[in-house]
Amino acid sequence: MRSQLEQYRVAIVAISMDDVDANRAGRSKHGGTFPLLADPDLAVTDAYNLRQNKAISAHGISSLPIPTTLLVDAGGTVRWMDQAEHYAVREMPERVLEAVRSLDA
Repeated sequence: MRSQLEQYRVAIVAISMDDVDANRAGRSKHGGTFPLLADPDLAVTDAYNLRQNKAISAHGISSLPIPTTLLVDAGGTVRWMDQAEHYAVREMPERVLEAVRSLDA
């Protein structure tokens, strides 16, 4: 999908609640090739009101960022957004590409 997104001049950037070291380890393990920014104190998450404030885990995790996919234009305007209902769900790449195409039309 990366090459298809590049045709539309779309860059992928991810934000994780993990710290820089954990992101680095995850990148090595999973082979990520896009920027992965650290938000361990959830400052960015809270700035965009993307925190789930409910108990979601028996392991003591009380809140996590809502998995959210944004398409932001060069001027910083959010042009499309999708939010998951469940913290473990991520947007399907085909749906993101469809949104990119619709914005380019």
